[in-house]
Amino acid sequence: MDLSDRLAVQDVVILYAHLLDSGQHDRLATEIFASDAVLDLGSAVLSGREAIIGYLTGFSGLLGTSHNVSNFIVEIDGDRARCQSHCLAWHWMKQPEQPDGPDIQPADILAVGGYQDVMRRDDGRWLITHRVMLSFGTGLGVGTLSDAFKPLFKGMLGRRPDWP
Repeated sequence: MDLSDRLAVQDVVILYAHLLDSGQHDRLATEIFASDAVLDLGSAVLSGREAIIGYLTGFSGLLGTSHNVSNFIVEIDGDRARCQSHCLAWHWMKQPEQPDGPDIQPADILAVGGYQDVMRRDDGRWLITHRVMLSFGTGLGVGTLSDAFKPLFKGMLGRRPDWP
């Protein structure tokens, strides 16, 4: 396996987390997901960039997130790749008493899970064509889920990687 390809595949997963956390949602469509990508949440399967981006940016009430990705396992075969990773995703919710912005507060939710991605190289760039959201244990490290998050967590509950 070429080291530069391995790092490029990992960088797609890392950039996904960075773009979510920094609010650069418009870049997700062109820099992370292929036009025909599929996102399997367990509770729903979304097809195509527009559906995926609409879902990822549709959570109201979020003040901020921090997705910390690790434990990469990468397999590359020509212009196809698979990458399995773990993710700890911290979420802060907007508080009614703080409508104008953040204040120092502990995270409201810590999601424990990961991603199982299939990618392809398009015009020299790696893009996700299929992502399965994973959960390890209950998927909740800390906090109490809002009604908006419950379907996502229940859909991923107990979903473990099926490879390697």
